[in-house]
Amino acid sequence: MDTHTYKRYNKEQQLQKQSSGNLYKGRDSILHRDVMLYISEFDESEGPRLDVIQSIKDGSQLPEDRFMHVWDIELDSHSIMIVLKPELGYFLEEELESHSLSVYEILILIRTLGQSMQNAAKDGISDFSVHANNIWIQGANQPIIINYWNNEEPLWSEAGGLGRLMYQLIAKTSIIPANVEAMGLLLVDALGKMPVDEKEVIIKWIRAAVLDRKSLTVLLKGLDQMLLTYPEHLDMERTLSEKKLIPADPDITKKIAAVQSSQEQVQSRSLQDTIISTPKTAQYQSKSAQQQQARPVQRQPQPDPEEQEADVRRSGTKKKWMLAGLIIVVLLIAEMLTVHLLRKPDQPSNPPVVVEKPADPSPAPQPTTPTPVPTTPKPVKDGDIVVVPNLKDMPLKEAEALLLANNLRYQFFLEANEASAGKVMRQDPPANQNVEKGTEVTFYVGK
Repeated sequence: MDTHTYKRYNKEQQLQKQSSGNLYKGRDSILHRDVMLYISEFDESEGPRLDVIQSIKDGSQLPEDRFMHVWDIELDSHSIMIVLKPELGYFLEEELESHSLSVYEILILIRTLGQSMQNAAKDGISDFSVHANNIWIQGANQPIIINYWNNEEPLWSEAGGLGRLMYQLIAKTSIIPANVEAMGLLLVDALGKMPVDEKEVIIKWIRAAVLDRKSLTVLLKGLDQMLLTYPEHLDMERTLSEKKLIPADPDITKKIAAVQSSQEQVQSRSLQDTIISTPKTAQYQSKSAQQQQARPVQRQPQPDPEEQEADVRRSGTKKKWMLAGLIIVVLLIAEMLTVHLLRKPDQPSNPPVVVEKPADPSPAPQPTTPTPVPTTPKPVKDGDIVVVPNLKDMPLKEAEALLLANNLRYQFFLEANEASAGKVMRQDPPANQNVEKGTEVTFYVGK
């Protein structure tokens, strides 16, 4: 029996059941428009949770293309109704086992969700769930977070939640194995004929995220590195190069030809062959045999991504010190040769013996000043420096792709400006400035 006493909004059909409430299709009886209603019950003796209401107020400025927009809030004696703006799309949970996303598109979707989580954290909103039942897909695979005011599902928040969602999308399943090793074996099968080294990178990052070994920031950096290895990004690089938005790469044609050759070998295989489906008895036996064959490979100890990064940093530091020492030695030799060549012709090459003659019993000692060891600045590799591109008046998607192609991290904010809606208004650091790879660029987009 429905005991709610709401007057303006009427619920019509239940759309989704979540841990902290239910989502309904509804109708605004005053403005005569469709709405989405999120209704959460509470104990009458305790009253509504004030932190939930405060979180909704704090999130009022969050971008509507990343978070479901709140239109209104109503309270009765034992529940709170949050009125949401309806959007065309579908619940991601409904498509977990039947979607047609490629691995590249899955990585882009997870990267977009992670960026949304970082933006919300700047407004003090965090730890909300990224479970598939809390994500609405709109337009061209654009994920929108529905409930950002509750934090009652810690396993599905932050990097751990993204790692679990990534596994579900790649394996096309709603079931999460309790054993991480079993998860890795299933991913090997789900990734199909992808090169082994690429499989290992994806599996390592998912495993590290699920085990809470990676922060959200580190996970997003890993996603950026993985995205740059995909042919879609090579095509994007060529497009940006032709538009003279990034420096031309002389090897881009060879890279694309190599990727196309690899794709032709698996062109006849459909995406369904690369993803785990609900197995029949014979299929399950076949997959079990494949997993047993792959098991010895999986048991080999794999270096943790953080350890690999640390080894690379230590190796790079050692090489820099060796190079600096070599430069100092060369400069010392050059200085000695210069002194020798500039010596006067009548000056003997051997040390003067005049100081030993008795005719000069008390020669004044000649003070000698040691040759200072030249100091050299720490060498900077040209390959570590990139030029910040000009993003002004550029569409959001193109600006994001351009920064990734230049090995730069980014964050952006939306500002009210109808004249520049959907385009970049300004950026920091400014265009044409030399910065190191990995530098974060902040830009502002009109809405």
